[in-house]
Amino acid sequence: MSNVRIRLHNDILWLILDRPPLNILSIEMLDQLTTAMRDAIENPPRLIVITGAGDRAFCAGVDVRDHLDGREKEMLRAVYDNYAAFENLRSHNIPTVALVKGHALGGGCELAALCDTVVAHEDATFGLPEISLGVFPPVAAVYFPALMGYSATMRLMLTGETIQAKEALRLGLAHQVLSSRRFLSDAEELLAMLATSR
Repeated sequence: MSNVRIRLHNDILWLILDRPPLNILSIEMLDQLTTAMRDAIENPPRLIVITGAGDRAFCAGVDVRDHLDGREKEMLRAVYDNYAAFENLRSHNIPTVALVKGHALGGGCELAALCDTVVAHEDATFGLPEISLGVFPPVAAVYFPALMGYSATMRLMLTGETIQAKEALRLGLAHQVLSSRRFLSDAEELLAMLATSR
């Protein structure tokens, strides 16, 4: 059973992480996401939106069980394939948006940051807590310095702190922060604008 729901509406392709309550990514989910992104190139939508089901989390990271028992190489392969799918979408001029509610932590924070635009609910939180497990986040280590600078990247990676949406906006990790009062209507309006500007 897929934990990634796929919906096409008004030429916007929605990829919804649906593994409640925190939409934790498994290897299988990453592969489902990557496949959906690759398939989109065959019949390009105006926009791809990645979001999480529910309000608690966009995605609170990658399943710790997929880092154990010899699954580490398979997890890194899935992460690399997903990163390559984003690059492929860019080469075909298919824009991506992360619509972030709740937590975007670890692999979820990396997934959001790989999108061209990150739109965050004002109560959303971002962070890279992998240091508590004694590991570095692979995508953030390579990709984040160009995104928000070396110092800010090292701060998040080495402290494991969680930051609020407005701080993520200041650092360049988010591009727009929407108020909770008008989140859905403002998000719909913004996505429609991004879709028509392609």
